[in-house]
Amino acid sequence: MTPSAALYLADSRDVGPALADVAGRPLAFRAVVGAVRTGCQRVFVPAQLRQRPLAQAVAASPSARAAVVWLEPGVAPPVGPLLLLPATALIPSDGLQALLAAAPTAVLAASRDSGVPAIAARSTLVPALWASIVAARPLADTLLRALKDEPRLTVVEAGWCTRVTSSQGRAEAEARLDAELLTPIDTPLDVLFHRRLSRPLSRLAVRWQMTPNQVTLLSLIVGLGAAWCFGQADLALALLGFALYAVAVVLDHVDGEIARVTLTESSFGAKLDVAVDTAIHALLVMAMGGAAQRVAGGGAALSGSAAALGVIASALMTRAAPPAAGGIGALLNALSNRGGFYTMLVLFVTGLALLPSALPAFMVAVAAGCHAFWLGRLAYGLTQRRRPKTERKPK
Repeated sequence: MTPSAALYLADSRDVGPALADVAGRPLAFRAVVGAVRTGCQRVFVPAQLRQRPLAQAVAASPSARAAVVWLEPGVAPPVGPLLLLPATALIPSDGLQALLAAAPTAVLAASRDSGVPAIAARSTLVPALWASIVAARPLADTLLRALKDEPRLTVVEAGWCTRVTSSQGRAEAEARLDAELLTPIDTPLDVLFHRRLSRPLSRLAVRWQMTPNQVTLLSLIVGLGAAWCFGQADLALALLGFALYAVAVVLDHVDGEIARVTLTESSFGAKLDVAVDTAIHALLVMAMGGAAQRVAGGGAALSGSAAALGVIASALMTRAAPPAAGGIGALLNALSNRGGFYTMLVLFVTGLALLPSALPAFMVAVAAGCHAFWLGRLAYGLTQRRRPKTERKPK
């Protein structure tokens, strides 16, 4: 049975905190979206919370708008288990998923310890609580007492819970969200450099109400500036272009961070991000080829154009096939990370400064490297398809 969820107020003073802005979105809206992303098709919300910040956020989100049921008097309780979520607590999705996966009745340990229990309640427990949920009466103490009487209570240790009833709690919640911004594909360079710069910029962008797509387009503008600088065959401008490329990469992290922290991820945004990222890298290698042609000739411009085609083919291959895992697959993935691109830029600038005559040969190597990734991924994928499924385990 598809689960439903309901938001409840833990304290009589919780309406204000539930509507408070946490990193650009009302706190209660985060609870709604968390429930929807966990698989709840209906999320019951007390009518007392149907005020401008939350109502606007729900109306602007198709998934939340389709799921939310505003609790007016007379609304019947759902049939089956119910996910009870405090409207004034921030709980990560992995905690909610673990809670739903547990047999009802189950409680998230971190939320119970915070005094605002998140519960997967069995169906027979719901009717006794429903009137209080609809009327937005404080429910935390009632739930904690009910948990003590549960004969087969499951305590879920996954995840964390931050209760927000003050400016200090809001700051703690935003710090928690900030700490969750790392992604599985982040490299050591991302962790040590890009994320250190992108996180404060993301906080500013959220405060200024910038959208992820606006930041993506800003990244494109900066990346175009970097490509222009490299194309001038001037050492000082090439160094400036290197700095601009680093800024563009940081902004590429910022747009994703804004999307995740403000719950505004979209398929269009993801496609725009890939398109901009691909355009910047393709234009950069073309610009380097043009610069090498100007200082040393040797058909370097043609190599730059070939390298750009390799960048585009690699981007298409990455979207068409999932990331490879283990062994040769991991090596192929490493070819496409930005650490390698930074190395290429450093080598180009060094060649421009010390040995311009070597740049045409260098661009041939760049073109070969740009094609090596997608050709290697293609060959790897074809090899994997031909192997029996039992032999495809990553090493």
